[in-house]
Amino acid sequence: MRSSRSTFVWIQLLVGALLCVSMSACDFISSIVHPEKVRVKAGGASLTEADIRRNLDLTGLSSSDSVAAIEVYMKEWAANNLMYELAKEHVSDESGKEIDSLVENYRQSLYVYEYELQLIKERLSSQITDQQIFAYYNENASLFYLQEPLLKGITLTVLNNSSDFPALKMLMESPNESNMEIIETLCVKSAAKMEDFNDSWTLMSEIVKKLPLPIHETELKENKLYEETDSVRTVFLYVNACKLAGDKQPFEFSKSRIQSILTEQKKADFLRSYRTSLYEKGLQSGSVKCY
Repeated sequence: MRSSRSTFVWIQLLVGALLCVSMSACDFISSIVHPEKVRVKAGGASLTEADIRRNLDLTGLSSSDSVAAIEVYMKEWAANNLMYELAKEHVSDESGKEIDSLVENYRQSLYVYEYELQLIKERLSSQITDQQIFAYYNENASLFYLQEPLLKGITLTVLNNSSDFPALKMLMESPNESNMEIIETLCVKSAAKMEDFNDSWTLMSEIVKKLPLPIHETELKENKLYEETDSVRTVFLYVNACKLAGDKQPFEFSKSRIQSILTEQKKADFLRSYRTSLYEKGLQSGSVKCY
């Protein structure tokens, strides 16, 4: 008899759980079939299923978690709208007008910004020639002096107990093309770490940030090997070329920066010209009147 009652209770629980799942599934299906169904009203505003799906990301949530997330969102939405209605009643008319003016100005700015992006994309070529970049580099020399040294070269970090340590040290004294092939092979064999930046100017601060090389910039010379050793490893730096603080930046180092400057200038000139033309057309057509 007791077993029958227990079975009956379990059946009731199972049916209840199935009903909850079914109701959640029905709500979910209803939200797809009836996206404009109003889920909550507050302060004279309505929140629809479509609003919820548009503003609430339910990706990856289970059915029960989705229902809980939607409930929280609806409560927050309703509370915000009630607060907004109270705020409108209690904020002074003068402050309200100032807020409306700020909102309208921001709205206009957003529209103008989006339209400017569209104009630039449709009508302005972003191409900047090497001749233009080089001309800017020469005409604005004062903008391109170094605040810190620039280097080209090689860094190498190797364990002191490595059997390849003596060979690597000797090869780093003169890392020409043939020696570099051997250095690369030995680095793989001995798990040494090498970085070759002979093809790109690198700020000294970027090198020191990675490696403990207490070298003063006044000690820097081209075609020279520097090393720093501790109880475990040795760090080598071979300087192939260098520019000191106060020297003019190499053109190739400045090129990308100048290209960005010229691109922004080109955009600004285009928009300035477009606005001027728009204003003049407005005067001619009568849509702009000055009193």
